[in-house]
Amino acid sequence: MIAKTFKTAGQFTLRYGLAIVFIWLGLMKLRNSEADYLKQVLSNSSLFDWMLKYITSYAFSQMIAYLQIVIGVLIALKPVAKKLSFWGGLAASVILVISVSTLFTSSYVWQAPYGFPELSKLGQSILKDVILLGAAMWCAGDSA
Repeated sequence: MIAKTFKTAGQFTLRYGLAIVFIWLGLMKLRNSEADYLKQVLSNSSLFDWMLKYITSYAFSQMIAYLQIVIGVLIALKPVAKKLSFWGGLAASVILVISVSTLFTSSYVWQAPYGFPELSKLGQSILKDVILLGAAMWCAGDSA
């Protein structure tokens, strides 16, 4: 009985915790300070630095903000719209794979001059995305 209670509580926390994180982070990205932070991340990533030639960090931050809010809402909709929740989990997984990839493509995530395994504050922030990725993948699988 204890195991079943923990499993149920864990699943609830994974799904709705992930939804809250996406909505909350989306709301935070609507602020200019987040756009400035995002510019630092993008300009130091070999995968994303080219993007700043075509779009401002503020516009990119706004797009990500609305996308994250929608994803959070979709994930939370599982009791009433299972298929929409699946798409929310899938979209969250894609975003989190991209985020986790910056651990390997950006020099900004390592604490200079120490390098691996000394993460900067940004690197520590991104490291938690590995766990969020697992939660997003579980949400997508559970809603399929």
